[in-house]
Amino acid sequence: MSDTAPPEPDSRAQSLMTGLCAAAIILVPAVAFMFDGPGKPIENRAPAAYTGLDSGWRSVGSFGQFIADRVPLRANAVRLDAWVDEHVYNEDPAFGGGASARVLRGEQGFLFLADAIENACAPAAPPASSAANLAELARIVKASGRDVVTMVAPDKSSVHPELMPQNFGKRECFDQYTAELWSGLDNARIEGFVDLRTALTRESEATREALYLRKDSHWDSAGSLVAVQAMVDRFAPGLWSDDEVHYQGLGRYTGDLTGMQGQAQEDDAPIYSIVRPDVTSVSVEVIDDIEGGSNRRFINEAPPGRLIPGHTVMFLDSFGLVALPQIVPFFEDLTIIRLVDYEPQKFLLAIAGADRVWILCVERGLAYRMELEIGSRPFLDLLNEQLLPAG
Repeated sequence: MSDTAPPEPDSRAQSLMTGLCAAAIILVPAVAFMFDGPGKPIENRAPAAYTGLDSGWRSVGSFGQFIADRVPLRANAVRLDAWVDEHVYNEDPAFGGGASARVLRGEQGFLFLADAIENACAPAAPPASSAANLAELARIVKASGRDVVTMVAPDKSSVHPELMPQNFGKRECFDQYTAELWSGLDNARIEGFVDLRTALTRESEATREALYLRKDSHWDSAGSLVAVQAMVDRFAPGLWSDDEVHYQGLGRYTGDLTGMQGQAQEDDAPIYSIVRPDVTSVSVEVIDDIEGGSNRRFINEAPPGRLIPGHTVMFLDSFGLVALPQIVPFFEDLTIIRLVDYEPQKFLLAIAGADRVWILCVERGLAYRMELEIGSRPFLDLLNEQLLPAG
């Protein structure tokens, strides 16, 4: 055996290699930006907007997401990472070296958002608290003389657990949370509450259709119709007509879950539209100055009795946005405000100026919204003070 020690690594060579790698990491995206502009979205949503410094600590996370959504070559990096996960490690893609995948592959080609399971197993608040806060929010709105409809849009995993992977590590806590949440919502006696989970499950059993997009985290247009009809029946009984629902055939869409896997794919889904020829759009006004902002006010005209009258404010998330073409033709005056744009004073003024309020929040975001934003104790106190003054 030789006593000769192994040669010492050349520290200068190591430093040079490290410097070259660092320069490549910085310069390659910069060069790509010069020739091709900012990175393109890879998920089924608009790039995140920067909310500005006025939003306090939220501005830090907002700025990070703003930059992440625009990094050049982001889609290429996600695709490469996904290919390595699938073909080298034989795992579901988990971009960025994450310990777990954001997308789960279920039965019959259905994909599921892992965040829905994660949020169920580590919720921002217990199910009973979320239900109680939603009930209090609806109670205040109703007591102020305004009509209210409250809905929780179930996640695909909540309506179709039979299509989820047979074995995943957090099944027990997911099942427990889901059961407690929907039981709590049912028992909380929430003003204007519509149990969409039961409604969608029954419709799916009757039609033998899933009512959710196979490669996306949202409902399809047949699923959203269930919510839209329930809303119309609550606000204006007798206004709904099946004759105004038109089947347009199959349409192509790009699933947001396939984008999260780094391999954006198209798929087919049925398209159902609402056709009301006697309803005319008068104006559409953008009511925020956020880049790509979705908050808008829609004004329509129609013969008497054909529209939900007065001013309606709808607080919504992505489930409401994808259903918007089906929603707008029923209202005389509709303002939509994204829940993610929560600002206490802005939300308060919107409710105060409304004749009726519609709240539609996806299940996976409910605990956070009810604990920290529109259902939080500070906002409920503010709403109660302003809409229900003492005496």
